[in-house]
Parts: sequence; structure tokens; C-alpha cells
Amino acid sequence: MKWEYRDEMVMFKETQDGLISNLEFLGAWGADGWELTSSVPLIAPNRDGVAYGTVGALLIFKRPLAG
Repeated sequence: MKWEYRDEMVMFKETQDGLISNLEFLGAWGADGWELTSSVPLIAPNRDGVAYGTVGALLIFKRPLAG
């Protein structure tokens, strides 16, 4: 089977209730046949170049290639 892939970068926003992200697109993408296969945290460095926190995620999706 052959696959097609796409990625989406999701950034977190800090609120009084903690970190939130906008994942509302997942329902529509799932209906179009996209499956989440992997996620990679996006880590922000501080001024010294040392990682200090996760600011988002890179999401990788796949679906069967049409044809």
C-alpha cells in the first residue's frame, strides 16, 4: 500500500487553566481519511540555549494514496 503524508504544527497557548491547543481540525481531517501517526514535541530554548519547556507539537498524519 502507498501512503500520502502531511504535517501540522500546533502551538500551545497559556491560559489561567493551563496550556491549551487548537485541535478542532482533527475531526475534519479524520473524516477525510487522515490518521495521526506521530507527534514530536516542540521545545523552546531559554537565552542560554537550554530547553525549558514544550511550546507545541508537530503532528504527522498519513492516509492511503488514492488510485
